Amino acid sequence: MKKKIIYSLSSNKDLARKISRTEKAELGRVSIDHFADGEILVKTLSDVKNKDVTIVESTAKNAHERLFELLLLIDSIKRGKPHSINLYIPYFGYSRQERVSWINEPISCQVVANILDTAKVDKILTFDLHHPDIKKFFNTKFVSIPTASLFGKYYREYIRKHKINPKDVVVVSPDHGSNTRADQLVKELPGSKKVILNKHRPAPNFVEHLEINNKNISGKTCIIIDDIIDTGGTIVSATNLLYKYGAKDVLACASHAVLSGNSVNKLLNANISDLVFTNSIETDLVKSIKIIDISSLIEL
Repeated sequence: MKKKIIYSLSSNKDLARKISRTEKAELGRVSIDHFADGEILVKTLSDVKNKDVTIVESTAKNAHERLFELLLLIDSIKRGKPHSINLYIPYFGYSRQERVSWINEPISCQVVANILDTAKVDKILTFDLHHPDIKKFFNTKFVSIPTASLFGKYYREYIRKHKINPKDVVVVSPDHGSNTRADQLVKELPGSKKVILNKHRPAPNFVEHLEINNKNISGKTCIIIDDIIDTGGTIVSATNLLYKYGAKDVLACASHAVLSGNSVNKLLNANISDLVFTNSIETDLVKSIKIIDISSLIEL
């Protein structure tokens, strides 16, 4: 059996440590140097010869820097002649730029895919990819791992603890893009139903308004599920709309806590009874916001 070694860079250091302990894998040592002109130098300080290497790095918060760190580390590792290199990108930055929305826009996600393909790793894995068509941009083997089982486990316990009738639970997709995620969570919560909201977005990071297709939510416990919460605008608007139509309680969950600007305060003031993220993006949050660990879904 080949020896396993796991690396982290500027993001997901806690996640990498958890995986190394669980998998009894060596935690790779990395040097990251920043020069006065803004250039960086990244290299492995650990021996990787004939080892199975896993790199964990979310491309969030200055995504271009995280991407370049990855490319340099991969090149450094390949020069050490490893047996294999698998790349976990828990949160895949630029995934929301997967199509042309306005005239002359680039498909930025495809550009990133082309760049990562040049690194020639064995496999690239992520969690809850924003859109399934993104896989088509890659020549490298690409896998998106769903987190619905983790959210399902969390909410089954929440429903039990709060003595909620499963038939009074409604899973809410804030737009048609999250429809598949909502379907997956409904399967995890027997007895629950699904509602889809229509979202009209006139410009990036701006939600004009939401509409409910199925207004049969009066007296229900509603769980909004999305892949990304960034500015918080969609979730806050959805919460207000659900309460307007008589929801008893509104909960919310998302895979990726991008949380730009003052989004945390907006969410905390939105009358959301329970808010949950995964640790795909490592960030300091108030204790009232729950974090689900995705390390159990990672296999070296």
